Amino acid sequence: MQDGFLGQKMWVIPRVTLSKWSAHPMLQSLIPTDIGWYPSAKYHYRERPQGTEEHILIFCVEGSGWYEINGERHPLGANETLLIPKGVAHYYGADDITPWSIHWVHFLGNEADFFVYHLPIGEYKLSVEPQCALALNQLFKECYDSFIGGFMLYRYLYCAQILHHILGQLFFNNTSFSPVQRTSQFHSVESTLRFLHQNLHREVTLAQMSDHAGLSVSHFSVVFKQQTGYSPMDYFIHLKMQRACTMLSFSQKTVHEIAYDIGYSDPYYFSRIFKKIIGVSPRRYRETQFG
Repeated sequence: MQDGFLGQKMWVIPRVTLSKWSAHPMLQSLIPTDIGWYPSAKYHYRERPQGTEEHILIFCVEGSGWYEINGERHPLGANETLLIPKGVAHYYGADDITPWSIHWVHFLGNEADFFVYHLPIGEYKLSVEPQCALALNQLFKECYDSFIGGFMLYRYLYCAQILHHILGQLFFNNTSFSPVQRTSQFHSVESTLRFLHQNLHREVTLAQMSDHAGLSVSHFSVVFKQQTGYSPMDYFIHLKMQRACTMLSFSQKTVHEIAYDIGYSDPYYFSRIFKKIIGVSPRRYRETQFG
C-alpha cells in the first residue's frame, strides 16, 4: 500500500496551473509543487531510481523510517528532516513497527537550490531542535489550510511564502543544524552574544571575549564574523549604540549620562561614534520622532 493513511492530507498542484503561475514574480525563487501529511504511514514506501525533477523535504514528527541514497541506508526518526536534491536517486519508507508521521513537500526555484547548496557533501539528514520542530509543524499545517476551498493564486502565493519560512527556520533558526555553525566547527557564539548584552555598561576587550568563548583571539574572530557578519568589536559597538538609541528615546538622561551608562568615559568620543554609526548626533536623534 503506497497511499491511503488515516488522516492524511495531500495537495498536488495541477501541472497546467503550475505552468500558468510559475511566471509570477513572487514565484520565481521558490515554488512548492506538491505537499502532504502522512500520519502513522505504515507501509509507506517510495523508490525513484532516477530521482525527481524537484527537491524533496521530509520532516518526521514521530515514529521512524529509513532512506537509501548512493547505496547507503540510514534511519530517520522524530525531529529529523530529510532533504533530497532533485535528480538524486533515492528510496525511503516507514518503519514496520513504528511507522513515521511525516510532513513532506516537493519544491523548485533558485532559492530552493541555494538551500540545498548548504547541505554538507554526502549528507541529507538534518536534526531539528524542539522549538524549531514546533514551528515547522505549525507552518506545514498553515500550508495545507491555505488550499482548503481550491487552488487560487493568492493561496498559492501564501503557501510559497510559508515554505520560505519553513526553510528559513530549518536552516537558520535551528540550533541543532546551522550552516554557519558547521563552517565554524560547530562552535556557536550564542553564549558570547549573551555575555556582550550583559556587559554593555563595561569596556570589554577582544581578548576578554575570546577568553569567554574559550577560543584563541584569531579563531574566535573568524568564528564570530562567520556567524554574525561583524567583527566582535564592531558588533559590540553596534549593540551599545542600539542601547543608546533606546535610552535617548525613552529616558530623560543626558547624553553624558547615557555615555557613561554604556561604558564610555569620554562623552564626546561617544557622540562621534554614535553619529558615525547612526548617521546623526545623539541630540539630533533625540529630537526625531519615531512610530
